[in-house]
Amino acid sequence: MEKLTPNLPSASYRCVVEVPEPQSCRGNNFAKAAKWSPDGSVALAVHDDELLRLYQVPFGEDLEGGSLCPYASAAEGGAVLDFCFFPSFTWEYPATCCFITSSQDHPIHLRDAVTGELRNSYRPFNQVDEVCHASSLCFSTDGSKIIGGFPFYLRVFDLQRPGRQVEDWLLSTKKGTGQKGIIGAVASSPQQGVYAAGSYHGNVAVYQEGSKGKALGRLSEKGMGGVTQLMFVDEYLLLSGHRKDQYLRMWDLRMLGDSQKALLNRFPRQVRTHQRMLFGIQGDLVSFGDDQGAVRLFSLSSFEELVSFPAHQRPCTAATLRRESTNGKSGDLLSCSGSRHFPNYDVDSPNELPAEQVKRPRLENTLKASDVPFLE
Repeated sequence: MEKLTPNLPSASYRCVVEVPEPQSCRGNNFAKAAKWSPDGSVALAVHDDELLRLYQVPFGEDLEGGSLCPYASAAEGGAVLDFCFFPSFTWEYPATCCFITSSQDHPIHLRDAVTGELRNSYRPFNQVDEVCHASSLCFSTDGSKIIGGFPFYLRVFDLQRPGRQVEDWLLSTKKGTGQKGIIGAVASSPQQGVYAAGSYHGNVAVYQEGSKGKALGRLSEKGMGGVTQLMFVDEYLLLSGHRKDQYLRMWDLRMLGDSQKALLNRFPRQVRTHQRMLFGIQGDLVSFGDDQGAVRLFSLSSFEELVSFPAHQRPCTAATLRRESTNGKSGDLLSCSGSRHFPNYDVDSPNELPAEQVKRPRLENTLKASDVPFLE
């Protein structure tokens, strides 16, 4: 694992460009999540208006002083639950520029990242042969398969064969001893055919192709919140993010049979809501946001906090570092903020205006790209 040491003076960490809240009739169109493409050329953001917006973000000095507008967008029919870029995404090869999405009560969609248009649909059928939606998604390591997380099931789709799933992995029955609940996160290991799945019941299990849902082992800790994100650092190290929890956890899968020994470290991250707050891994760094809007960076080798700075005024729902630029000396941090905000209906309006004329408070629901320099 390449070790990166940040240049610590706080003045170096500055917001280079800020994208304001997109216009919407909802009044609080906050950013649910944002991710970089694997090659770092594209940023994809999801907002509460069920639109996916694609941004092409220049590197480093080309970004400063500019403004960002989405070059393409795509509308989903329901609330977007998860999305994932094709692992071999390269802007110079348009065939690889795609991503998958899952939305409430809709099939899995494969979309073009250049135009936002729909390429294919993958329809998950449940045990009573009804179309259902995936709560979490990931590609296999080689990109040939799509893995979807469902209540009590993982379902496998062939990327080149749209339509029905090709495999159903039953993880547990209601009276069984396997992994129960909604699978809120799934990730593929660098080791081909190995997957990690996290449940809203607060546990993580590891599966292998051919096991048909029989877990190689499970990981849990007392008081651990529902799993909302999983990401492999390498073949043996796994990071898990949780809702209504105060830690981000690192696990060593070589100790899979013993959760206490497998738990290598807890990174402090306060999450008081059920929101999915995304973290990112780049080299030796893990970046994430918290409920207070702060962005924090930790070393994965020393477990030390390297820097923390207030990026937003509202909960930071994603904080991910872009793949290093060609000179290897700078990386751009993509972050976004927002959460649901409900008006105080106990207070009477002095003018008794119609609901559509009542002024709502201006909330900080922004997407930001910040410059984060590094020393070699």
